Amino acid sequence: MLVSALRSHLVQDLKALPGSSNLVLHVLVSPNRKCTGLFPHTTIPQKQRPKVFQQDYLILVSQSPSNDSSAMCLVSAVEAVLYSMPSAHASLVYISKVDSTGQVVPGAGSPTAALVKSLLRWFTQPSTRPSPLVRIQLFARAQNQYLFPNSSVHPGKRVLTDVKLCRWWKDVLTGLVEKHQEEANAEGVAATASPALWQCFYLFPALSLMEAEYMLKNAKSNGQPDVTTVAWMYSHPYASSHSRSFGITSTTSTNENSSPPESPLDIFDHIPTYSDDPKARFLHELAATDKAEANAPARKKLKARHSDPTDQEDEGEGSPKPTPSSSSNNKKAPSISQDEFWERMTFRQECSSGAVTGFFTVDLLTPVPSTNGDHSVRSPSNEEDDSAEAPAQTTSEAEVGCIPAPMVARIMASLGNLDFGSSEKARHATQLLTESIKGLCNGLSESGTTDPTASPTRTVEGEDYYSKYIAASFAVNNPPLPTKLAPQEGTNGAASAAAAPAVNVLQVRKKKRPAA
Repeated sequence: MLVSALRSHLVQDLKALPGSSNLVLHVLVSPNRKCTGLFPHTTIPQKQRPKVFQQDYLILVSQSPSNDSSAMCLVSAVEAVLYSMPSAHASLVYISKVDSTGQVVPGAGSPTAALVKSLLRWFTQPSTRPSPLVRIQLFARAQNQYLFPNSSVHPGKRVLTDVKLCRWWKDVLTGLVEKHQEEANAEGVAATASPALWQCFYLFPALSLMEAEYMLKNAKSNGQPDVTTVAWMYSHPYASSHSRSFGITSTTSTNENSSPPESPLDIFDHIPTYSDDPKARFLHELAATDKAEANAPARKKLKARHSDPTDQEDEGEGSPKPTPSSSSNNKKAPSISQDEFWERMTFRQECSSGAVTGFFTVDLLTPVPSTNGDHSVRSPSNEEDDSAEAPAQTTSEAEVGCIPAPMVARIMASLGNLDFGSSEKARHATQLLTESIKGLCNGLSESGTTDPTASPTRTVEGEDYYSKYIAASFAVNNPPLPTKLAPQEGTNGAASAAAAPAVNVLQVRKKKRPAA
């Protein structure tokens, strides 16, 4: 998957923004690398675990009313992570953070929503999706700023409340599914091939379905219910029949530890641990508790679980005691189920602090026809070792335009040390970050590495690496956003006064004192 194709796709969608402005798009993508932290507490042995690959995405958009580079100001940013599991033909797209500075050019539209929709369409459209099975997940939690420090101080930034943020994400994901359904119906895909199966889930911990629907309805400006063909299920996605495809399963079907298809899903094998996610923190605590109980002496373990006294008497001094090696080898499944896990999630600090938080999941279940391109579907009969190396088969081509993962982390750290509290500070911060990205990319070769032996020169076809693959400058010339019509005033404002409804103010009626 070439980074230049992703950049062209984003530029094409951002050109439809209203108003007239100049934009600069930065697309920072890391190469595929092996990942062991997605399911760190899995019960599957190390040799039987399928390969998981990780790829980091950081998209930055700057805007200015003119073509002057010194007037450029960062307005939107998206941080996402793509996890690929070739043996299961599945991919997980986690939207980590989305933020804006609120310093949009007057009359032009904010590119935040368009940027998120365009990136998600890249991961879900048939020609560019990373695998036949794609799951998009995110955790909505209202904050003043996510990626741009002090951006909430700027008066132009409109910080959404907790309910309105959940409403915004639900509308964005609904529009994504509706767009794909419209394109499928227009092209007649349903009549010639298997139609795309979309399943959408959302869950607000500690809220019932009626409460969630009521809050989302009131979050809209008109207060009207949604009119859409997309069906949302108020539940977590791990109880669905296809959820096993997005988890980690043993590559050996005949081993003793492999569970049959009808067995309940293990939370450590099917709930991923994303960064800065409350589910991950809860899983870490459960794993630490299970490990402490497994390594504890048998008598303390029985006392902790309030076992029957007759059982404790049966254990004498001659009874065998578990050793640390035996307890670690016989790792047991967690003592809670999927439903209990989510029930206890409602009492976590991030979900019970008074603010509404939401878990959103969109699953795309569509088999992709086998082709000879970058997105070919391998036969399930292939061995795991061959399928696990599928992302690396065209490494030299797929990594063109990528930058190393530590470099992406360094740019993220630099972004967190800047100040976007005012327009002047934001423009200065944009220049500093742009120069930092240029300086880091100048040392890259065509393969996206800093190895001097990979390429003897620092240029690619006469153009530097930054201009060739990372940044793209373009202009937007569209009709401006419609402004709200203000009421027309007469000579003394009589028209506006007549249009405004009369307000009756009740005064306190004092009791008259009797005459002396």
